[in-house]
Amino acid sequence: MYGFVNYALELLVIKSFGEQTWEVIKKNAEVQMEGQFLVRQIYDDELTYNLIGAAVEVLKIPANTILELFGKTFFEFCQDSGYDKILQVLGATPRDFLQNLDALHDHLGTLYPGMKAPSFRCTERSEDGELMLHYYSDRPGLEHIVIGIVKTVASKLHGTEVEVEIFKTKEECDHVQFLITEKSGPRKPTLPEIDEIETLSLGYFRSILCSTET
Repeated sequence: MYGFVNYALELLVIKSFGEQTWEVIKKNAEVQMEGQFLVRQIYDDELTYNLIGAAVEVLKIPANTILELFGKTFFEFCQDSGYDKILQVLGATPRDFLQNLDALHDHLGTLYPGMKAPSFRCTERSEDGELMLHYYSDRPGLEHIVIGIVKTVASKLHGTEVEVEIFKTKEECDHVQFLITEKSGPRKPTLPEIDEIETLSLGYFRSILCSTET
């Protein structure tokens, strides 16, 4: 996978536990490199899994917790890397945002050739209309990253808190399914925000995407 994934993990560890701890994790993961991960370089998936395993061992924190924290850090990294405008126009609610995630991945695929991004699909649970997020990925065991990202998106972009739980695992069907429920109502948008949301068009969305390429 591309280096921005490993770099986000590096940021998480250094920010929360210090650079020395990160060096210990790299050593335990048998990562033979100096300096930071290169965002646009492709690294073997095994290296990422080794780093996660070493982080669990060194930090004494469960893998699921580390992956969820990683999801939060990864979203913040995307915001700080110039994708904040794109993230904002993907949707005015968590549901709309998640429905448009594949459009974001399609765009990123033009910037990162060969990127194997996961795919997402949204449905509603028949009995109560709650949001179901379907997650398709060839990389096993990373679903808690999605939980961290979804929670952070809801909090930072939409002013609401959500619960995200694994409803079905890949072993139970051919993909992972998440049940997403809101803990509190979303922040009420101001009139200018409402006007802006209502005037968003596909053309505007595309112009935002194109601006990241220049």
